[in-house]
Amino acid sequence: MSITLTNHNLLEMVPELFSVKASRSIGETPVLKEYGRVNLKYFNTGNGIAYGAFEGLFYEEVHLHSWEMEELSFLYFNAGEHLHFKSLSDNLEFCMNAKSTMQGTIHEGLRSLGIYEKNRYYSSHSVIISHELYQTLAHETRTLNPLSSSKNLLHIQDYGSMLHTQSILLNQIAHQHIFQGKLQELFLESKLLELVYQTFHKLPLHVNEEFSSQDTKALHKAKQILLSNLTNPPSLKDLAHHIALNEFKLKKGFKALFGTTVYGMLHAHRLKEAKNLLEHNDISVQEAALHVGYKSLSHFSKAFKAYYGIFPIEIKKERNYFYLS
Repeated sequence: MSITLTNHNLLEMVPELFSVKASRSIGETPVLKEYGRVNLKYFNTGNGIAYGAFEGLFYEEVHLHSWEMEELSFLYFNAGEHLHFKSLSDNLEFCMNAKSTMQGTIHEGLRSLGIYEKNRYYSSHSVIISHELYQTLAHETRTLNPLSSSKNLLHIQDYGSMLHTQSILLNQIAHQHIFQGKLQELFLESKLLELVYQTFHKLPLHVNEEFSSQDTKALHKAKQILLSNLTNPPSLKDLAHHIALNEFKLKKGFKALFGTTVYGMLHAHRLKEAKNLLEHNDISVQEAALHVGYKSLSHFSKAFKAYYGIFPIEIKKERNYFYLS
């Protein structure tokens, strides 16, 4: 059994979400409550950039039809489950993997379909940019390599794994609630502008041209070894030896394939594990830090603040408040 909905079900509640022509506005609202637990956050800068965050799950499979009313360009970040969608106008199908990003242009008249499976957690971030601004940024930074014909109503210009810097910024944006009023708007706008800058400024990756399939398998093995030993990670020399690559190729390949350094990935996963522990377990900040391999509490707190935009003690305060209220 599946449920068919349209983007008009969303636009009735949040008309600012898909229009860069709307005035400046910010908000958060639950949507489609009869079909699942879904929440939308939105922020329109009023200057040609609009942001929307979609998070939640549906009780049944949902087919969400969209009819776009204006030409616009977009950056899309999929932070949740893999997502299937179709461009009905162009007869194209696409599957976005978790932790992936896409950018392109939607032309007026596009009819598309997103398929959301039952009880799967979806989390995505959309940045809508006026077509004129998008073309200017694309021209000034680099020539994009289209993945679909420019004649299509859905013109996909770039697709790949989410970069480490993008993940950090999206995590910080997700914690915008720690600020209120104008300060929240300024914080959110600054992070959105930085996200747009980082997305357009990144250099294209040519992993397949520089690394063989065996190299790529070895790099994925290195990632698995690294993340299985968060508290006692191997040295670069030992890690390179385990996967039979030299240190130079390990470091270069890691950056190209995963968008971060070896210890950058280790650092990020330590912080994510610590955040998960603080949110779901009754442990102290120091215990969480030690559990993921940080010996210095002050170093851990500073690193957590830099990655998530808040100190770890604030996670504890939010959790305690939840249980007391």
